[in-house]
Amino acid sequence: MANYLLDTNHASKLMAQEEPITSRVRKSLASGNLFGLSSTVLGELYFAVYASQHREKNRQRLHELLKTVVLWPFDERAAEEFGRIQAEQKAKGRPIPPLDAQIAAVARVHGLVLLTADHHFTFVDGIAVENWLEPL
Repeated sequence: MANYLLDTNHASKLMAQEEPITSRVRKSLASGNLFGLSSTVLGELYFAVYASQHREKNRQRLHELLKTVVLWPFDERAAEEFGRIQAEQKAKGRPIPPLDAQIAAVARVHGLVLLTADHHFTFVDGIAVENWLEPL
């Protein structure tokens, strides 16, 4: 059994019920796997909702998604891990955007598999990264 953290690109496709992620998540949930969002991703999703032309429809989709996922906070442990990740990436010469470092920190603190289409997450040590937006 695995626990998965949805990055914004995966969560938004799941909210829109796009394939192949929708089928994969359904199968995985049936197998007992757990899916969730970090509070950072939730903020990015709310930004997308309020910046969209279909605000109410997208807000409802987000609320439906929130009924099926765990919300992992960006808390003190994650904040410390964020600082560690930013320092590691700077030392490697491979910095990543601060919000993405927050997402990576939550994944690392909780031992979550990060579902993302963003390649730069693969530069962060100590997290597993998968892309479920590509066909199998």
